[in-house]
Amino acid sequence: MFNIWYAPYIRYQQIMKHRFTLLILIFMAFTLQCQQNKGNLTQKTIEIPEGMEVAYFASGCFWCVEGVYEEVYGVNEVISGYAGGTVPNPSYYDHGNHAETVAVIYDASKVSYSVLLQVYFDITNPYTIGQAPDFGKSYRSIVFPKNKSQMEELNTYLASFDRHKIEILLAKSPPFTIAEEYHQDYVSRLLKGENVVNKSYGYNVSLPRRQEFINNTKVRLKD
Repeated sequence: MFNIWYAPYIRYQQIMKHRFTLLILIFMAFTLQCQQNKGNLTQKTIEIPEGMEVAYFASGCFWCVEGVYEEVYGVNEVISGYAGGTVPNPSYYDHGNHAETVAVIYDASKVSYSVLLQVYFDITNPYTIGQAPDFGKSYRSIVFPKNKSQMEELNTYLASFDRHKIEILLAKSPPFTIAEEYHQDYVSRLLKGENVVNKSYGYNVSLPRRQEFINNTKVRLKD
């Protein structure tokens, strides 16, 4: 009787032991992957190709802003990221007082900083802290002029608004942290039918904001 009962019990222990070991291995693999992903989430600097310039703008969700500037003639690349704050090593789920920002890499022989500012004011309500439907410090509007000339051009635009009500912040060209890979080229991937996060937001906010810009802007767009 003892052997009849004990054999299945031993087998049960062996099965549970293997299951426990398997769970431990899965957990270790998951933890390692998370650590690797965390390490690869962001990088602090971007490479500017020779002959190119860079300008930084924040205006609500960076998906929307990136999608707009990608359409502008003379813009080589647009990178989504975080800037304007002081928290080190920002990421999407922990970017502290940084705002969602884009780095616009452009060919100054084809498009001027003044035109990039025109694009910015085409898509930005200067009287709100953020851009509908995204409000708050993560989405606040910031322009980052890097020299006196750019500041003068910016002041020319701001002069047409009520300066006492403007919510656009001005800051020097910032340390810029590149956002996670799944944030990059969001609109272009959405248009290609790729599997992107939060498609509902993309279709209802990002694409309409881009299309409104295309329909109304006077700046030269890409063919």
